[in-house]
Amino acid sequence: MKKVLVFFNAQPVEVIKTTKIVTTILRNYPNGEEIHLQIMRVGIHSITGDHNEIYVASDRELSSEEIISAVKRFL
Repeated sequence: MKKVLVFFNAQPVEVIKTTKIVTTILRNYPNGEEIHLQIMRVGIHSITGDHNEIYVASDRELSSEEIISAVKRFL
């Protein structure tokens, strides 16, 4: 299982658990339009030299600050 941070349609970040083989997340906009959000693997380096892999799916461009803030709150 992997945890995926989902950033969708200006809603609060959601964390979902899915199997490792899943590559997209299906979401629906209020108008009924469906979108498949690609799951991306993001690496984050810490001051101590650790490297963590985070999974993210989004319908928009994200800044590294948005991802780091979500990681601190949810993971």
